[in-house]
Amino acid sequence: MKTRRCCLLMVMALVAVLCISSCAGAETQDAPFDLSEYQSRIDELGIPTVASVKEIADQAQAAFANGQHEEAIPLLREWAKKANWLANLISGGLQPFYKGSYDDRKSFPSKKLSALSAYERMSNGLKAQRDHAMIMEAECCVALARSNEAVGLYMKALDLLDIDDWDWWLRATNGLYSVIGVDSVIDPMKKK
Repeated sequence: MKTRRCCLLMVMALVAVLCISSCAGAETQDAPFDLSEYQSRIDELGIPTVASVKEIADQAQAAFANGQHEEAIPLLREWAKKANWLANLISGGLQPFYKGSYDDRKSFPSKKLSALSAYERMSNGLKAQRDHAMIMEAECCVALARSNEAVGLYMKALDLLDIDDWDWWLRATNGLYSVIGVDSVIDPMKKK
């Protein structure tokens, strides 16, 4: 009786595993044609261009520079989102290289790599714009006494900032520290 139950349970388990793996296989086969992630981003943000990102950046920076904090916030947010989306689109053109194996990337011809490096720099520059826009938005929130929003923006920007973006790193850190009552970081690179 026990042997029969064990055999029955094993057969049921095997059937369940086969069903699950065939369902997973169907999902995997459709994965190359699932454009929903991209379509939702396009529906939300459109298709940004270098010119359209520059235009919103100019508007956001002008409102920020003029102390129009309330008006600057939605412009800064739009700038950050569109710069990020454009950076992702540019990086998308480089995906065949990124998804290559270590050996494939190592043996990739340097002339081809040189041709792609300008696009990598462009993408990274747009990501820096995103980070800077977030920091400026946080500063607007501080000016408007919206500390909760400011702290979240500072934390996210600090999470995203590149290690080489020292001036903006200090700006975000000191902005955050001013909200939470911590002494500012003194820039050791500047002469007194």
